Amino acid sequence: MKKKSISVICAVLVISGVATVLVLTGNRGNVSNVNRVVGYSALYGENSINEAFDVIEKKFAKDFKGCTLAELRYDEDVENRFAEEIEKYHKENNQELIVVLSIFDTDEKGGDGGFNPNDTYANWQWYLVKTADKKSWEIINWGY
Repeated sequence: MKKKSISVICAVLVISGVATVLVLTGNRGNVSNVNRVVGYSALYGENSINEAFDVIEKKFAKDFKGCTLAELRYDEDVENRFAEEIEKYHKENNQELIVVLSIFDTDEKGGDGGFNPNDTYANWQWYLVKTADKKSWEIINWGY
């Protein structure tokens, strides 16, 4: 009888563990198939841009539940579009600023309910600055 009870308890624990993992990982933003567009930049190298993309993907996966990130873009057009803002921020704060554009889709619930259901958000902006040690990017704002 004890062996049967131990087996049942073990089975319940395994099922509970698997269910917990599925809930925790299944309720994240999807970044599995992001198209990264890195074009010419007069300000940043490809590695620096990709490091900014990494930070955005991590934030998106954590906080954009029910959404799928389709594209991240930083190229000459984006740089030119935000050139005055980038320069002004640098002068006022003595920090590097990069603005990345993205496209993402929402599920039937509108992600976590904060977005329109089954919609595509294009030109969503991510504002990142170099950390104080200038070794990594940090998101300071996002949205339209």
